[in-house]
Amino acid sequence: MRPKVDRIAQPWGDRTPYGRGEAWPVRVDSYLQPGATADAVERWVPTASLLHSNGDAMDVAVAHDRIVGVRGRPDDRVNHGRLGPNDLFGWQANQAEDRLTTPLVRDGGRLVPSGWDTAMDRIAARTRELLDENGPGCIGFYTTGQLFLEEYYTLTVVARAGIGTNHLDGNTRLCTATAAEALKETFGCDGQPASYTDVDHADVIALFGHNMAETQPVLWMRVLDRLEGADPPRLVCVDPRPTPVARRAAVHLAVRAGTNVALLDALLHEIIRTGRIDRDFIDAHTVGFDELAESLSDCTPAWAADIPQLLASL
Repeated sequence: MRPKVDRIAQPWGDRTPYGRGEAWPVRVDSYLQPGATADAVERWVPTASLLHSNGDAMDVAVAHDRIVGVRGRPDDRVNHGRLGPNDLFGWQANQAEDRLTTPLVRDGGRLVPSGWDTAMDRIAARTRELLDENGPGCIGFYTTGQLFLEEYYTLTVVARAGIGTNHLDGNTRLCTATAAEALKETFGCDGQPASYTDVDHADVIALFGHNMAETQPVLWMRVLDRLEGADPPRLVCVDPRPTPVARRAAVHLAVRAGTNVALLDALLHEIIRTGRIDRDFIDAHTVGFDELAESLSDCTPAWAADIPQLLASL
């Protein structure tokens, strides 16, 4: 099974257009490595992609205890059978013949194979030496954002209680912590208030700094299919970059760095000024709206338009 189109040159594959309120059509993407055939697959193992945040469901093809391919799962509510380039091809990194199978240590400046005990002893000895010379503050941890709670707990015990360092940081702080705090402050929980199914009936899809085409390609496929179908939504892109999203947008606001908050303030100002709000809903489900409106009273579009010139003069 090979993709019908070159999924590197055309990462989003063929279009399956659909209209407002219709179900997103199924399209099962699949890839088997050269030399493998569907008949040779011994079993298909259900899983989901961990290479991005979309969580696309897939089945992994196994033959002779090795991965030989993947296919999308048509009954999955997230991807409806579709797979992005990472889903289709990323697993091949684990199959590479030059992948390391033993530790390497430096001997005279050259990396040479070593046993696990030797490698771990070197790490422990060098760590002990640094701690004795400089104290625990000389050791730092920078971690992934994909561990489970138990693994984070263990890591924290090693860093804080074991070594005693204060230098423990993770990708989550740079990647999602700010978004999580904003979501909790705004909506009361760390989770997006929208759903992927909103794409199926939206009038407008606004992406603020979100290059969905390259960061969530399967979700972008859903947007592309709506854009190609009947009664398509209007796509608004706010991004200084000429991304694939920007090229498909009905409106592309190429904001300058440092002006995104001013733009949002001006948009809120206009929404409130023109009365495009549901006051009953706001009164029933939100707090602090009047304070918000007051803080935005001077944030007119003209005010926002002057921000780039002000920044340029600094």
